Amino acid sequence: MKLLPLFIFWCLWFLNFSTRTVFSPILPLIEDSLSISHGKAGGLYVSLSIGYALTLILTGRFASAWGYKRTVLVGFMGVGLVLPGFQWVESYTAFHILFFFLGIASGAYLPSIIPIITETYDPKHWGKAIGFHDSAASLAIFSSPILVAFGLHYLSWRNLLLILGIVSLLLPIYFWKVSIEPKHELSTQGNRWSNLFKRKTIWMSGILWIFASASSIGIYSILPLYLIKERGISFGLATNLFGISRAGGMVVPILIGFLIDRYGYRKMLVWGIITTGLSTIGLSLASALPLIVIALTLQATLSLAFFPIGLASISKLTPLSERAMATGVIISIGVIFGLGLTPFLLGVIADHFDFQTGILGLGMLTTLSSLMVRFLKDG
Repeated sequence: MKLLPLFIFWCLWFLNFSTRTVFSPILPLIEDSLSISHGKAGGLYVSLSIGYALTLILTGRFASAWGYKRTVLVGFMGVGLVLPGFQWVESYTAFHILFFFLGIASGAYLPSIIPIITETYDPKHWGKAIGFHDSAASLAIFSSPILVAFGLHYLSWRNLLLILGIVSLLLPIYFWKVSIEPKHELSTQGNRWSNLFKRKTIWMSGILWIFASASSIGIYSILPLYLIKERGISFGLATNLFGISRAGGMVVPILIGFLIDRYGYRKMLVWGIITTGLSTIGLSLASALPLIVIALTLQATLSLAFFPIGLASISKLTPLSERAMATGVIISIGVIFGLGLTPFLLGVIADHFDFQTGILGLGMLTTLSSLMVRFLKDG
């Protein structure tokens, strides 16, 4: 396997993911700065997810014509231009606008990079390559709270976003030099949207992505609010626990990549979804601080197992000509409802009841969603 391109892909995914996960640990600061409720704070992710999903769909449909490498580069340029805008915004509406454009810019990456990865490596190594690539997201989830907590000792949260934007403009230069452009493959079905949306496999995969995204990134987005506002943990301790509990998640995607190549994606999908759901239920029931730490660690680690499995399954279920489009459609479904709607709903439930009720219900639904794997059909 070629290691240098894979390392660059890993760095790009880490950076792309960090541009969104960085807002979770600073969300309590944004909430206090704007004097808004939990529901409104979580509602910012709705704008982010709408923009992200729109670009996922458009990129999946047109990336082949635009050029996969060019699409990745333009997306990072957009991120680098949007993040500095947080230096000046003060109103809740302006935050929504910037979150929306950040979603548009960051959504161009994933549908474009999956065809590049599968074109660069032999199919027998797809699980390992995608698993290693996806471990960057786990590290971003782990490191964002820790880096933010450290950086806030020296800089404001607005300046941290400025630095992240500058890096987003520089790193893609190396990607352009080491990556290859996948060959253009014509689909026998004409790449029509109608053909894709008629497939039960696409819809079932989308539903699985909804619950996996909701139990992972959706909960991640509101966890600082849950720990600080509801469980009464101090900001510093909550931020450190929040980050440290993500350490195990860095190993899971790499391990899962090997297991996918060994046992197949179906068995691994069932295992990944069930453990995600059960660990989410455990997180909602934990009350004492030691139990909260254990539950946080297990939920953070196990909830990340699904994503390399899900990406590998999309690659196995679709030809190259439809791979970017299927990736965009399936993940956009998960993003809209899992990443965007979940923090908002959990915030609204917390305003009327508590976060615990919402997290418990989500864990139960995620566990039950594992029954849908049987509806996935190859080809």
